[in-house]
Amino acid sequence: MDTVITAPPKRRNPYPESLDVERLHQGDGSASFAYLSRPTDLNGVGAVHGGVLAGLMDLVLAMAAGSHTDPGQRRFSITLSMTINFVAAATPGRFVYAAERIGGGLSTVFCEGRIEDAAGNLCATGSGTFKLLSPGK
Repeated sequence: MDTVITAPPKRRNPYPESLDVERLHQGDGSASFAYLSRPTDLNGVGAVHGGVLAGLMDLVLAMAAGSHTDPGQRRFSITLSMTINFVAAATPGRFVYAAERIGGGLSTVFCEGRIEDAAGNLCATGSGTFKLLSPGK
């Protein structure tokens, strides 16, 4: 029996696609996107659940970690650690998530990020450490 070996599919992340995030920017070491909260994102007091904010913070930090102005040089990043600080209640609506790479080396980088509501009020800050995979890996 002959076995057909095919190339692995190009890596993609279906998570942001499932959330309908609006990519605003992805440059060399920086990224931002907007997200419109959904009724299912709310906690018992009507604010956006901290887990939703944390998951999206992880996403924008990881995007910044592996970002590059040349799409062919963008690298997939794996979260090694992340910290989030909730500064104010996140009332439902549109949020802007922004992050930048602040240091690191060839395989491990450090990023900081922030979440602001539609009025520009700070809702949360975060930081993370990410492992970078080689381009195309």
